[in-house]
Amino acid sequence: MPVNPFAISEDQCSVADTLRRLLEDSNDFASRRARLDAVEPDRMALWPAFAEQGVIAAAFDEGLGGFAGDARTIAVIMAEMGPALVVEPYLATAVVAGHAIGHWTDRNAARAASEAIIEGRRVYLLAHDCFETVHGPYVTARRSADTNTLTGTIPAVRHGELAHAFLVPARTDDGSVEFYWVEREHPGLHVQPYRLIDAAGGANLRFEDVRLSDSAAMRFDVPAQAVWNDAMEWGSLGLAAEVAGILGSLNAATFSYLMTRKQFGVAIGTFQALQHRAADMWIAAEELMAIVDLAIESMRSAPSVARTRIVSAMRAVANKSGRRVGNDAVQLHGGMGVSEELIVSHSFRRLAAARIEMGADAPPPERIAE
Repeated sequence: MPVNPFAISEDQCSVADTLRRLLEDSNDFASRRARLDAVEPDRMALWPAFAEQGVIAAAFDEGLGGFAGDARTIAVIMAEMGPALVVEPYLATAVVAGHAIGHWTDRNAARAASEAIIEGRRVYLLAHDCFETVHGPYVTARRSADTNTLTGTIPAVRHGELAHAFLVPARTDDGSVEFYWVEREHPGLHVQPYRLIDAAGGANLRFEDVRLSDSAAMRFDVPAQAVWNDAMEWGSLGLAAEVAGILGSLNAATFSYLMTRKQFGVAIGTFQALQHRAADMWIAAEELMAIVDLAIESMRSAPSVARTRIVSAMRAVANKSGRRVGNDAVQLHGGMGVSEELIVSHSFRRLAAARIEMGADAPPPERIAE
């Protein structure tokens, strides 16, 4: 995919070109496979370079030590990371956790946390089930005197094995939602890591009477539930842009294969039935890019039911388009489409995970916006 589908300004094109060169040099398919197939996979190999070249900083605005932080820049970056199948926690840390941190009323703490991410020193995660974008907290918080006790289990926290600390949403005694800052090594927190289908890492978090002082409770400029919703919508935007990037690369690889693979002495791309399938793949990718563009514009406004509707529709289109292009790319490549030696199979697995993350069975937007 030589041209980024979302870059419209000179600065955004520069960010895309710089990141693309970095990924081509440091995350080529062969080296990526080698480091992720190792006994101890290296899922942070690119993180220092992302910090050094300002890729992480681009997800934050100037108030938090970054230089962009807008929806289009984030979409530009994720559209480049998609085809390269980046497994580093950029979306989860810089975008999702970053936006939650941005609401923190303790501005000194927010700035310190953001700078630690930007400099590549720390990985912070919003602790949530990555396969359930609209679920409420799995953890309960009981208050006694000046102590808050967290109990519960959060499954499938993407990149959970890499985190230095978690932003944990919890349901309090009165039914409201509060966020708590929990360091990875805090007594009572158990992290069970494992490998996800797309070679990224994940972890289940178990909270067994995790006792926290009042200072661990995060206070925001809006209700905590609104912080959760806002962070999830930014995450959905980045994920959809990533999927759009993958679809562009899969289409390019598939169309090239159709014109080089021969059967009965002619390229199979000349068969009308396969041309129709290729056209459907192209249309699916274009549909997704169009609605991601619409979502980018909607993110300029404050959170609202209207914005949530657009993001929800975008997730549905990403799920549908991802299924169409992913499945057809594998089928049109034949047996090679599922081989470890071809990037198509790896892209297919990433799409499978991303589609579930999109929440194909999500409730209507009215419920999400509550």
